[in-house]
Amino acid sequence: MGISTSHLREQTHSIPLRIAKGHFATNKCHVNYYVDMTYTKHRLAEAHEAAKELVQKLDKTSPIDSILCLEGTEVLGTCIAEELIQAGIRITNEHGTIYVVTPELTSSNQIIFRSNTAHLIRNRHVLILAASVATGAMVLDAVNAVKYYGGMPEGICAIFSAGQKCAGLPITTIFGSDLLGDFMCAPATDCPLCKAGVKLDALVNSYGISSL
Repeated sequence: MGISTSHLREQTHSIPLRIAKGHFATNKCHVNYYVDMTYTKHRLAEAHEAAKELVQKLDKTSPIDSILCLEGTEVLGTCIAEELIQAGIRITNEHGTIYVVTPELTSSNQIIFRSNTAHLIRNRHVLILAASVATGAMVLDAVNAVKYYGGMPEGICAIFSAGQKCAGLPITTIFGSDLLGDFMCAPATDCPLCKAGVKLDALVNSYGISSL
């Protein structure tokens, strides 16, 4: 990948936070840390551990019928669904189970659901799951899409989040930006690193990292 990551591990967490420090550009902002979610999203054992931690922290007083998985978090979403069912979460749909749903993104990154999946959102209590939340723009789009399709957003989960709330909903997370201390997220037009003449190290998105 060209960018080496280091591990942070708190005693309260069973999984590590894999990070690289530098100057990185997303499609929404510039950040000074790249948080590598690869293994938490794709390694089943680690996804199970992450799901346990998230469900332990999650407010389970509201029902959950569907989990909307953003940024390739379907494996983690499935593990969370299993943990929620074991925890006795209230389910209101007629099948008594939790749907794990992946949204479709248009060329302009608008979230849509086809007629064969829209009913998994409509009239459902929906938990929104993201890998990370920096600006919150994608999560906000997801909340608005759930409402547009007739669903009821009940909460947000993320492995890493720079904020505690989005669209008035609490964000349940394993790692917060306070763990990084000097975490920076800024618009590209007002990036302190750019103003200091620091060149970009890589482009990053939900698929991973591309070194420059």
